[in-house]
Amino acid sequence: MKYYQILLLAITFFIGSNINAGEVRIFDDIDGNGDGYISKEEVNDLDEIKSNWMKADTDKDGKLDVSEFSAFEGRERFEPPQVAEPEPGAAPTK
Repeated sequence: MKYYQILLLAITFFIGSNINAGEVRIFDDIDGNGDGYISKEEVNDLDEIKSNWMKADTDKDGKLDVSEFSAFEGRERFEPPQVAEPEPGAAPTK
């Protein structure tokens, strides 16, 4: 019985996790000093994260943990550009 409880717990953990292994590897590559956080200095060459730092750093502590990084990588990070006139044939927005 205990074996099945452990197996169920493990399956629940892996299914419930929203951080995929690829994102963790990328996070580890960016985290140059290995402290478990990405600092602004560590993203100097990564314009996408650097220019959207305020969106990514949700707890405003000046660094990204793996869950903030994963959420940033997984969601729509950019708002569509505001256009004065809709594209011809586009559906009305109002």
